[in-house]
Amino acid sequence: MLTFYGFQFSPDGTMKIVPGVNFHHAAKNWVMRFNHNHLRITRIIRSLRVLGLEGEAEALFEAVKGVGERSGRIGGRSLEFWGRAAERPLFIAPEDEEDEGRGGGFLYEFEAGRGGGGGGGGVDGAGAGGEEVEGPSVKSNGKG
Repeated sequence: MLTFYGFQFSPDGTMKIVPGVNFHHAAKNWVMRFNHNHLRITRIIRSLRVLGLEGEAEALFEAVKGVGERSGRIGGRSLEFWGRAAERPLFIAPEDEEDEGRGGGFLYEFEAGRGGGGGGGGVDGAGAGGEEVEGPSVKSNGKG
């Protein structure tokens, strides 16, 4: 995936993503306003986090954010969604303004098992401001 977007891992072996040799060619596919690849980038960042690859997710976010800031050709809404995908608790979807309980029980449990997750979560279910973070109650329908 990195190659498609014109990136590579830093040759110094750190968890940093940098423009690759094909960046200028690949950037034509996504470095512009209102591009469908921006949603894909949001999904990739979020998926990396769900898979437990927080470092990779953060590195990708920093790389695409840097391109957006330097180029001035990526809309603020895309940058906002990428930040949300990288930093918010996973039970809050990037498109939601707040927790509307649509994340389902498993994402709440997943975040709790990771010690609150990234961004807005904290240890023992505490949010960024120390408030308790709880998911919606999940009711069983008696089936399975």
